[in-house]
Amino acid sequence: MSTTSFIGSAAAIAVGLSLATTTGAAGPDDTPDDALRAASGCTGTAYVYGVRRDATLTFAAIDAATNVRTRKLTGPKLPWGVRAMTALNMNTLLVTTSQGALYRIDVTGNTKSLTIGAPVPMAYTGWNYDKLAADGAGHLFATGDTNGQLWRWDVSAKKPTGSQINQKVRIGAGVIAKTLTGVGGGRLLATTSGGKLLGIRAAGAGNLTISTLGSSGWGGVSALASPGGGLFFARTDSSGVLSTRRDADITNSSGTDISLIGYVGDGGWTQKLLTTGPRNVVCPSGGITYDGLVTMFGSGWVGPRDIVERGLPGLQAEMTKGAINTPARKAAFLATLVSESAMRYDADESGNTQTYRGRGYIQLTNDFNYASAGTYFGINLLGQPDLAKSLHYSAPIARWYWTVARTTTNAYADDHDMNGVNRNIGFAWSYEEATRRCDRFKSAYKYFTGAYPTNTTCYPARLPARGDTDWYFHPERGDSR
Repeated sequence: MSTTSFIGSAAAIAVGLSLATTTGAAGPDDTPDDALRAASGCTGTAYVYGVRRDATLTFAAIDAATNVRTRKLTGPKLPWGVRAMTALNMNTLLVTTSQGALYRIDVTGNTKSLTIGAPVPMAYTGWNYDKLAADGAGHLFATGDTNGQLWRWDVSAKKPTGSQINQKVRIGAGVIAKTLTGVGGGRLLATTSGGKLLGIRAAGAGNLTISTLGSSGWGGVSALASPGGGLFFARTDSSGVLSTRRDADITNSSGTDISLIGYVGDGGWTQKLLTTGPRNVVCPSGGITYDGLVTMFGSGWVGPRDIVERGLPGLQAEMTKGAINTPARKAAFLATLVSESAMRYDADESGNTQTYRGRGYIQLTNDFNYASAGTYFGINLLGQPDLAKSLHYSAPIARWYWTVARTTTNAYADDHDMNGVNRNIGFAWSYEEATRRCDRFKSAYKYFTGAYPTNTTCYPARLPARGDTDWYFHPERGDSR
């Protein structure tokens, strides 16, 4: 894997790519075989919009689980030539025109016929970009000049007005790409005319990282589109074939975990441009990523990216050890940890000066829990309590508390009983906090399955009175955490 980081740099991408040495993901310049259709492990529907060279809009619905196109529609012709296009969501498109204008197109129907409202002008000049990409996390990206400048805007509404596409920042230069699509928060995928597949992390103004995911075979691709979950479509010029691939981890800057799922039909994908609404597909068997956590819980509840990402490998390994491996168990575990520590392995209870205050992912508290965890792991946690928030022990302690100190927590999660989970974990009771944790469970469950859970238990049968701690009494220990 070759990675070139540009921090406020205007260096040409050719310099970084000339150093690439990895083979990475194989390109789609191969012969399609309709019999080749691997299980994607994903759920949801990809809403794929296209525009032909005569400016006619098209639409296709693709089932993510089966990779089968379930709808194919042709819509109206737009009144001007389209230079770039991206989908903000399943029924909202942004396009730039050959005259440098930006328009919003609202899709009013895509079931039996493809219909749109009157194009809404966002700006009449200044949008001379030939590539647009939305990341599904409130950002719009664009590039297109000879220096490969990459720009980002904040988008503050599902159907924005011109003023709701704002806060333009320069991410960096060197993104000289043939195609561009968003794959997650601040993450883009691109191909080059020279045949490379690129992963792009646009972390902020002047902070750009470009990784070579595939070093050859991608030159014939003229369209990329990702509906989320690491799934993406690539259209090959010569055959008009749309191949489906999946990147198991969009954050690892490697193409070795990109696999071919299959092909959508046997050709006929001749549109000038293709795009698909982001975040319509989830892939539950994939790894947990920072962007995935933000999708589940919102950016305001997840800690800093560098700290959270540093802890994720160890946390996921402990989840495997603890059989926290179903959508319900993962959702309950992550909803609890984001509530306890904002997914920070190094979390330390703010404002508490007690020796055995809350530390780590699970906010281990009280001397008897420190003693029990220390005995289990063979360390002196009573003498070195800060080990509970170390990278080495924070995740194992969270798994221990979930499955050993409280052996029924996974069973509560299986029953969608967040009251039981909360009772095992323990916190100062409030109706508001119980509601927040239950809502986070539901959001995470939908992320992993594509649908909200049914019959979720959020509260005890009798709401506790103020100061009442009986709600989290459990038989495994005669007192609270």
